[in-house]
Amino acid sequence: MVTFFSILMTLIAVNAILLVFSVNRNKSKQKKATSSFSKLSTTSRVYPMNYSEAKYKKAV
Repeated sequence: MVTFFSILMTLIAVNAILLVFSVNRNKSKQKKATSSFSKLSTTSRVYPMNYSEAKYKKAV
């Protein structure tokens, strides 16, 4: 029983450490991605949709 709990606690500790490193790495990548995206952003055209011309079928 002690062996089971020691293995379980070891796996939980390793999982927690990997989670902390993963979250920290993703935050640094997000900062880089947002800064590069803002530099490369271009204006895009948005076309209005004509809802008045659309024909809707009644759901059964």
